[in-house]
Amino acid sequence: MSLTTSSSIAHASPEARRAALLAALDVVEGGPEARFERITRIAREAFGVTGSFLNLAGESVLTIKSQQSDQHFGPTIPLQDTFCGRTLGETGPVVVEDATADTRYADMPMVVDDPNVRFYAGVPLRLGDDEVKVGTLCLVDQVPRTLSDDDLALLEELGVWAERELAAGADEDRLRAVLAGLEPAAVALPGYRIAGMSIPHGVVSGDLHEWHRSGDDLVVTLADVMGKGMSAGLLAANIRGALLARGDDRPDVAVAGLEAQITPDLGRAESFATLFHGRLAPATGRLDFTDAGHGLVLHLRVDGSEAVLRSFDLPLGLHPAGLGRTPGSLDLGAGDVLVLVSDGALELWDSTLASLSRLGHLYREAADIEDFLARVRARAAEHDPGDDLTVVVVARDA
Repeated sequence: MSLTTSSSIAHASPEARRAALLAALDVVEGGPEARFERITRIAREAFGVTGSFLNLAGESVLTIKSQQSDQHFGPTIPLQDTFCGRTLGETGPVVVEDATADTRYADMPMVVDDPNVRFYAGVPLRLGDDEVKVGTLCLVDQVPRTLSDDDLALLEELGVWAERELAAGADEDRLRAVLAGLEPAAVALPGYRIAGMSIPHGVVSGDLHEWHRSGDDLVVTLADVMGKGMSAGLLAANIRGALLARGDDRPDVAVAGLEAQITPDLGRAESFATLFHGRLAPATGRLDFTDAGHGLVLHLRVDGSEAVLRSFDLPLGLHPAGLGRTPGSLDLGAGDVLVLVSDGALELWDSTLASLSRLGHLYREAADIEDFLARVRARAAEHDPGDDLTVVVVARDA
């Protein structure tokens, strides 16, 4: 989701705006999270108070997302007549040194009754271009206290940290949604079956797989960017976009153009990527391809034999500029199958190329491609590869 507030939300009431933003963040549900627990724990220890809280405010309900307190509250309480509810109405931090001596707060239920709050200090948490106040980071104590200017500055810095954690969650959700939208669409290719899957090691994957029709032909790609996480995912998305722009070119031409475009990005990120990019002529089964340091393609033949398509070139970002790449081709006969994988597949067994044969055996045991992919997922659940895992199957009917 974008943290830019839409025009319809921007004209809504403050209560509706923060509720809508929190709903889009999808952070209210799910209980405590370590990233917020760390902040409230530091706050309580730094100030020596009896309680520290990170609260998220909906239209009428306050959700206690994280709390460090001997007495447990929530997880939700009515927003009305709370210190945090009133803090949302202020422009800056709120410090109440002794609530019983402050006419604005002396009659509040949490002052008069349990937990008998005397001291409160809270900073609003803001998100989005319009800085919508969505909650508070606050301290409470049962005895009156004062805060120095340095103390208040520290509390505000902790509040900024909390805001960044909330925003980072939104960015991860947005990137995850964007990259999920990059999954290839199903294609109908008479006489062939094409399917695949990708399991990221973290939030997003540094692998990419893509297939599409170009005239009568099928173009298929699998790439693996060094590393994991956000940066690898973004580079993979850039590679995909650059290849799609060259979707009708021969593999060698497409990869040469891709390399010229993407190498500076890889260099700045101190990264590289392996790549298999091929073009299949369905009528003949001939597959022309360029393999940039990938070498993880298994050819399962109908007669029971198999071969691994080895790569003789360096990955994108490491290949010497101006040096041509080695072209490759194979004939996919009736009943033959190609299994393309990222190196996460090797980690399902012993981390060596022998794992490709184990994968081929798993395919031959399966009832169909979907059953095979389900078996791969089950294997990954039992033996965490510790890396992004992608598998693509191109099968020619017998």
